[in-house]
Amino acid sequence: MSEQEQSGGGVLAPTVNGQQSVAGDQSSSDVQQPTLANGLTQAQQDSVDRARAYAQELQQTVFKEILEAERKRKEEETKPPPGTVNPGLLGGRMDPRNASVMSRIYVGSINFELTEEHIHRVFSEFGTVRSVSMSKDPVSGRHKGFGFVEYEVPEAAALAMDAMNGTMLGGRQLKIGRPNNYNVAVAQGGFDMPPAERIYVANVNEAIGEDSLREIFAPFGDVRACVLAPDMATLKGHKGWGFIEFADPAAADQAAVAMNGFSLGNLVLRVGKCVVGGPLGEGMAALDSLAASSAEAPSGSTLLQQQQQQPQPAVRPPQQVVDVAASITKNIIGASGAAGPSSSHAAISDSTQHQQSSVTESPIVLLENVVGGRAEVDDELAGDMAGEAMKCGGIEKVVVHIASSQELADRANMISHEVTIFIHYSDPESAVGAIELFDGRWFGGRQISATMYDLARYRVLTSADTMVYIP
Repeated sequence: MSEQEQSGGGVLAPTVNGQQSVAGDQSSSDVQQPTLANGLTQAQQDSVDRARAYAQELQQTVFKEILEAERKRKEEETKPPPGTVNPGLLGGRMDPRNASVMSRIYVGSINFELTEEHIHRVFSEFGTVRSVSMSKDPVSGRHKGFGFVEYEVPEAAALAMDAMNGTMLGGRQLKIGRPNNYNVAVAQGGFDMPPAERIYVANVNEAIGEDSLREIFAPFGDVRACVLAPDMATLKGHKGWGFIEFADPAAADQAAVAMNGFSLGNLVLRVGKCVVGGPLGEGMAALDSLAASSAEAPSGSTLLQQQQQQPQPAVRPPQQVVDVAASITKNIIGASGAAGPSSSHAAISDSTQHQQSSVTESPIVLLENVVGGRAEVDDELAGDMAGEAMKCGGIEKVVVHIASSQELADRANMISHEVTIFIHYSDPESAVGAIELFDGRWFGGRQISATMYDLARYRVLTSADTMVYIP
């Protein structure tokens, strides 16, 4: 019998680290494997290392492609749509929620007879109104006298707040302010500082393109960019507002002061400094990229130095501006006589025959010599005249209009007093009755003159008026 057999019939395993182990009485799976410091065996650690290496390989190949595709998808979702003229959003750093807050204003002390449509109409001259929301009483269903107006860009909100705070509308003095979370939105930032060379322009006649607007503002200094917001919904024309950039900040300051309230194309321009910085966008060139036939010539966009200055003292528009504006306005009037009065930006024909025929069928009555001048205008004037006017029939509204020197000089306007009152009746028959009631009547020691007035010209003259009574 061999020594191995004498040892118990088992087979001696090979020597490991100088020691022999007996094999044969137990399977290989039961052999004790040495463990590492992390508690794993060497075989298990090798498997983990291979898994990690494979995961890293996937991260650099398949996963990288998936993540890149997801990044591009999110980027496309947050990318402003074509035709966007919104420097804050185009800059890519501004939270859209903060942009929305900065583009919103609070409107208080609203006449309870006014509707959201009325508010929308009045405030739209400062820029495109995205929404008008008025808090309503759940029982009566009527609004509570206040609400919020949101624009597409913060500049429109800032301009509206400066111009409309304290103005009379429907016999009440409006109170304009900011939402409670406005300061938080501004503090969070995420947008570039507004370039001092850039101004915001609103209430631009639809017949005036980027080239014409650039020509109007060129006398103030070198215009580097002129961009109007295209109407991507209709693919025709612009929305009536945009941005102009000069080479010199002083030129921008002078233009903002001199051109705010300037009559161009029978509309009163609203001009102010910018609130946020960022790229201007394509402007009307965006319509060209969509093969739209109504686009203006492309305009460039420039992002300049980021600084802000206070407006300079008021200045008068240069005579060159006045001359160019008069020429453009004349062309608009001559070319759009057939457009009709339905458009809010419609221009009026110089044809006397057309004026006379339209006046005889007009629901508009013009009252003059009611007061001596703007110093005699009070908050109750429109309401007082409306009370008398209703005796002749239903009225749409009564507007107290303070004419500019340019409007008085234009004989086509057919007005001779600084303060005029327009009564908009529901039908021409009521207007005829009002002529008989008011013409030659004495009011406050003055003899009133009452005449029929052209509907389309009335709409142009009163488009920017705020002293309005709506029953």
